Amino acid sequence: MADSITTLTQGIPVEIGKIDRELKRLWQEGEGAATRASLMNFAVYCEGCEAMRENTDIISHITQDHACRAILICRDPETPGSSVEACISAHCHLSRAGAKQICCEQISFYMGRDGLPLIPNIVFSHLDSDLPLVLWWRGDLPAEAEDQLWTWVDRLLFDSQTWAQPAGQFNLLRTTIEPASPRITLCDLNWTRSLYLRQAVAQIFDHPEYLDELAGLDTVEIAHAPGMRSTALLMAGWLGAQLRWKPDSANGARINFTDGNAKPVTVTLREAPGRALGSLQMCAGESCYLVAHHEGSSFLHADIRLSGDRESHYLMPGGKDDIVCLLDDELMSGGKHKVYLKAVNLVAGIL
Repeated sequence: MADSITTLTQGIPVEIGKIDRELKRLWQEGEGAATRASLMNFAVYCEGCEAMRENTDIISHITQDHACRAILICRDPETPGSSVEACISAHCHLSRAGAKQICCEQISFYMGRDGLPLIPNIVFSHLDSDLPLVLWWRGDLPAEAEDQLWTWVDRLLFDSQTWAQPAGQFNLLRTTIEPASPRITLCDLNWTRSLYLRQAVAQIFDHPEYLDELAGLDTVEIAHAPGMRSTALLMAGWLGAQLRWKPDSANGARINFTDGNAKPVTVTLREAPGRALGSLQMCAGESCYLVAHHEGSSFLHADIRLSGDRESHYLMPGGKDDIVCLLDDELMSGGKHKVYLKAVNLVAGIL
């Protein structure tokens, strides 16, 4: 059993009512070769068999740094009815000392297209004691879900970049999901994509000489990868929310704001191959601040050019924007995203 537990990622079918008993038996038989670890409940909702396999692989990567009980729920729109099947599996990794394997358990549920009302009971009846619950909802958030689904969630992960109609989804977040639970933290992976760029910009303007020029910004250009316009819009929303801009008008890739002194500020979105957010340039008269990813470099490069031919150059952490790294950044942060909805509200009419 010690050998099989290390490769038990395909899952052992179990009866719904016997999941806890079978999990206990699994760990008893593997005792001595592996240690079970869990610091949170990590639930994932997805649709379709292929997504189920993909998410099992993602969970395997996540458990290397985040010990958890994983609950994977897959709803198949092509399967009629609400029948549910379940299986259990484990993801094991060598401890840092290399002496023993640290394992996290996964409970997987496969249901028909009418199974949505069953999700709250499936999740809540299989939580690992009173550990925090992180729910990653892949796809559109369900307007028809009961409020009970959100009341136990500590962190709700989603990706607004994948939404076909973001305006309705953001409205659902603000009016239904967030009010349903005072404990819930909204975690948009599309927002997380801009994390390192936001941190770099904020770090630049920690310098008193640069800070004074923020009030004089008149143009901003954000380069984004094809299909990542919403990521760039959230970045623009963050800048505007922090600097108290007001939206004026939008015309394609050009968005017009006014600052607190009624001075116009133009934000231009430019599509370019590369990272989700490739660069951000802000100019105030003759002074320009450019933060950009360079091909082949894992750092963000900050180039500052002020009047009088003064230049400064910095390297800052660049991060990665693949899905596993985004999840890792989000799970590591643990805090509230207090500015997120302010940024969303500022650009809500354009998203």
